[in-house]
Amino acid sequence: MDIRKIGVIGLIAWGVAFGVRAGTPDAGFQTEQAKAHYLKGVEYGDKEIWAAAILELNQARQLEPGNPEILTELGIAYGERKQWKEALAFLRKAVMIAPGSVRAHYNLALTLDRADPGKGAGAIEYRKTLKLDPRHVDSLINLGIDIGDQNPAQARQFFTRAIELAPKNANAHLNLALLLKRDDAESASSAEFRRTIELNPDLVEARRQLAALLMSEQQWEKAIEQCREIMKREPGDAATQYTLGQAMIRNGETEGGKQELERAQAMRKRAQEEQEAQELQNEGVRDLSTGKAPDALKALTSAVRLDGSSANHMYLGLALVESGEVKSGVGELATAVDLDPKNARAHLNLGSVYLQNGQEFLAKSEFEKALEIDPWFPEAHNNLGLILSKSDRTEEAEQHFRLAAELDPGYLEAIFNLGLSLRALNRPDEALRVLRRAAELAPRNAHVQYALGQALKENGDLAGARKALDTAAALERQNQ
Repeated sequence: MDIRKIGVIGLIAWGVAFGVRAGTPDAGFQTEQAKAHYLKGVEYGDKEIWAAAILELNQARQLEPGNPEILTELGIAYGERKQWKEALAFLRKAVMIAPGSVRAHYNLALTLDRADPGKGAGAIEYRKTLKLDPRHVDSLINLGIDIGDQNPAQARQFFTRAIELAPKNANAHLNLALLLKRDDAESASSAEFRRTIELNPDLVEARRQLAALLMSEQQWEKAIEQCREIMKREPGDAATQYTLGQAMIRNGETEGGKQELERAQAMRKRAQEEQEAQELQNEGVRDLSTGKAPDALKALTSAVRLDGSSANHMYLGLALVESGEVKSGVGELATAVDLDPKNARAHLNLGSVYLQNGQEFLAKSEFEKALEIDPWFPEAHNNLGLILSKSDRTEEAEQHFRLAAELDPGYLEAIFNLGLSLRALNRPDEALRVLRRAAELAPRNAHVQYALGQALKENGDLAGARKALDTAAALERQNQ
């Protein structure tokens, strides 16, 4: 489960590093069961199925809560989902339990940088990693990136040392080249960019930087060559397309150059429209989340006009439903699914609208499609569980509610529904544990307090039941 990092020196820089797994994965495991869950979590992580990885790793953690290897993997997995608070909490706990773990310190540094990019937040942890292992190449590179603005001389030392240790590390060469270019050492930086490309022909940033140097040196044919190599790898790169057109014109290929410039202009226009559409989408989603359906409808209608993507049609559909235009909303959601049949969230939202309107057969079909696309989708499991419970298929419903709650430990609705299904299955002890967890998440939720009161009563705790039921009644009065 490797982490990759984009590092920044000044305004332009680039670097890639890896969260390396050190040692055998069974080292320090106390139970075979925890080890099995851990290995399964790592396997899912390697496939970038992060929800499933977190599920398995959390099951391993329940068995061995103080295992730093499990905590480190959880930190990596949550970081890949950009859940920075959880990621940092697990990684900090890992380094506290295992202060000598190179891997834990390194991934904490990496995650600090990713959570707050461009601030050098991981520098201290990279230094701790290097104190434990002075030959840790990725830490040398990333620390150089973090301090490049404040201390370029030391950053250069770190990149040079990384190259000494790993002469074929393209990222070390790339970041040294960027630093040299910033210091106007054009000849030296050009050599390093070329070396980077030799080591990794697909590192397009090295080609971009080299093309810029070649343009400044009026080496038009070589600049054209680099631009074409970039366009092979990133055909949507409007800036490179523009540079290619300029180089061709200056090289005497006037007509071809003009055509490239026209393509670049069209690409830039399209990119601008997509950016405007994304901003409108963000605005519309914010309005939807705060109950401003008319404003959301206006923003999302404009977004669809600019970019008729599956996501924009999906959010417009939700805005229409919230505005009372259910039929039109269903139409937009269906369009979202048609445009991208693999859009699991569009299937979920279409199914949710069907469910709200009593069309349970259609809703069930959409939730099942969502789970075919993403078997680890908590909301789809929860909603499918609701339909199954209404059909008196409580045992099946309980399995879906449980999986939803395990996939997202903060998902109140799934936890609450799991508690209700356990009560219906006459499993009062389990139901009480689950409903206590729901009450911890939402202590001022009247429905949760009422269900907790009923579960306490069924377990013989009459005093606790009375307290929870009184709390539920008081909250209900406040909400009236």
